[in-house]
Amino acid sequence: MARTRIPNTRLRALIEETEWTQGGLARAVNAVAAESGLVLRYDRTTVAHWLTGSHPMPRVQPLACEALSRRCGRVITTEEAGFAGQDPVVPAQLTPPDANALVSLLHELSGPVAYRPARIRPASRATGTGTGTGTRTSTGAVRAPGVRNSASLFFTRTLQAQGGGYARGTLRTYLAEAVAGQLRGVRGELRRERYAEASQLALVLGRMYADDLRNGEAQRCYLAARELAITAGNRELTVIALRTLSVQAYGLGHLNIADETARAAVRIAQATPHAVRAFAQAQLAVTAASRGERKDALRALSEAESGVGPEEVGRHPFESYARADFEFQRGEALMALRAPGEAVPAFEYALAARASDDRRGAALTRLRLADVLLPLGRVDETRALERELREDGDGLRSVAVTRRKQELRRSLLRFGGGRSAV
Repeated sequence: MARTRIPNTRLRALIEETEWTQGGLARAVNAVAAESGLVLRYDRTTVAHWLTGSHPMPRVQPLACEALSRRCGRVITTEEAGFAGQDPVVPAQLTPPDANALVSLLHELSGPVAYRPARIRPASRATGTGTGTGTRTSTGAVRAPGVRNSASLFFTRTLQAQGGGYARGTLRTYLAEAVAGQLRGVRGELRRERYAEASQLALVLGRMYADDLRNGEAQRCYLAARELAITAGNRELTVIALRTLSVQAYGLGHLNIADETARAAVRIAQATPHAVRAFAQAQLAVTAASRGERKDALRALSEAESGVGPEEVGRHPFESYARADFEFQRGEALMALRAPGEAVPAFEYALAARASDDRRGAALTRLRLADVLLPLGRVDETRALERELREDGDGLRSVAVTRRKQELRRSLLRFGGGRSAV
């Protein structure tokens, strides 16, 4: 006997509330999916099927609910949207971030997770009160006071050399089986060290997910890192986590949230070492520039530059704010200020300053420089960058790099030259 579909009156009511058309909802779901690294091509006919009683695939249901939540300004559950199945478990925060909570978080990362910009906004239960001396790296990790975390160093260098798709499963397993076990029952200074180490590793894991455009999973890791840092009383790591959340929000186009989070990072960074303050100010420069606040952006850049570390051969990546990372941020701020001609030398400096084993950083810098050069009509220089990407960037397990390389090749083809551009 054929199954009789029941019209989805709940979804219809939500569409009326949002004042979207069916096509509008479809486009919004496609956009949320893109933030999580999924390519959907839904249109009005897809939503029409939902309204007649069919249901989105299980992996799409949380994405559709996230799109509706953003439009309505409140959380929309799968039940409220009239979809079958259970809502995914989405903890508001790890409170308290104990070993069991960390393990649960890691298990939840096995499937697609919607990126939720609103989850950044509620202020954390604390801002971190530690007085540690850890400093920032280009990977967003910092060293806990008195602790040289060899695991986070290893996975950071793996990310830089091989991309986010390399060893991510190993890091997840290490966090779930080794690090989480070390959090159980610890007290005093050892507790602070263990939670700081877990925070560092959660940040690196988040960057690995982000490098494969799995932004929902990355966001979960960053939020966990923030809460672990707060529990550790580590102000520096709290700043790093907030700044990383701001960078992610900015990259996904959530400019107001990116700016709010960058300003929160700067406020908390006031009592931290110079390099940490510089790291926060460099992101504020970008978000302020995106809002047209030129004076504030340039002031933030100046303050950030004063905290850039010396360029030393063999420098430990957890000990200073690297020149290459700062120059990349300078370029981003100048682009946001609509000064591409001034941004070019900043990106060129960033590329020249990259460590030889930072293949991922070099590839992303070449791609960003190409983004700037091509609209300026500097086609030959852009082609040269594309050749360098083929020679030096192949083999990286990075969806972010792969997709942007494909986009660059398509752009170059429009300028002619046939196979020389591919």
